Amino acid sequence: PYCAWLMKGYFDTIPFEIDEAGRVDGLTPIGTFLRLILPLAKPGLAVAAFYSFITAFGEVAFATTFMLDDKKYTLAVGLQSFVSEHDAQRNLMAATAVLIAIPVSAFFYLVQKNLVAGLTAGGTKG
Repeated sequence: PYCAWLMKGYFDTIPFEIDEAGRVDGLTPIGTFLRLILPLAKPGLAVAAFYSFITAFGEVAFATTFMLDDKKYTLAVGLQSFVSEHDAQRNLMAATAVLIAIPVSAFFYLVQKNLVAGLTAGGTKG
């Protein structure tokens, strides 16, 4: 629900005149959305995607409690399997954490410009 509210607020910042300009240029409502509105909303979409990913990744406590099959563990819960009551395989846990962090870091690097623009949108008036 938070991402839907976030995107609703972001779409509200896009001027209605852009929609009207698309219709004047002969675009259909779907064409106006896909060609004009959606590219302007990329920063907001990047923030919503990043927030969704982070909150899903942070659901370790719920996944640990309710997942009973080891084959269906999420990555974060799988990391906990390296720690037992009497022993911790820290070298394997660190290597796995680095491997998990590589795609996350690559994704963040690719959307960094849009993410910063989306987070700061609406911070100034005008």
